[in-house]
Amino acid sequence: MPHEAAIEDVLGPLGAAVMRVAWEQGECTVASVTDALNAGDRQLAYTTVMTVMGRLFERGLLQRTRRGRQYIYRPASDEPTLIEMMGGRAVDQLMERYGTTALRQFAHRLANIDPELRAQLLELASRRPR
Repeated sequence: MPHEAAIEDVLGPLGAAVMRVAWEQGECTVASVTDALNAGDRQLAYTTVMTVMGRLFERGLLQRTRRGRQYIYRPASDEPTLIEMMGGRAVDQLMERYGTTALRQFAHRLANIDPELRAQLLELASRRPR
């Protein structure tokens, strides 16, 4: 049975940790995220967090504006929306790369799953915004 996706599945442990801090803080800086992440047992370098936040910005997961000499970051969406968006991108990439072969594989797997789970999936698909 498929598991419910978590942000760690999409971004890995460090990217997920950065996003969780960004969601918690709303507006954040590299320094505020670094401080929050280093409050526990971690000791991450400022430049490491800066690189991760830059990559999250490039992927469209964080928004940023310049304020003085620093960037202020904000999450582009909440966690469920981000997971939905990234899942859609993954399916699009499979379709672009494998075309009808990917569709055939999806259909084969859906035909062999528990009928109750198939009904739940159809229900989920019908609720998804178009």
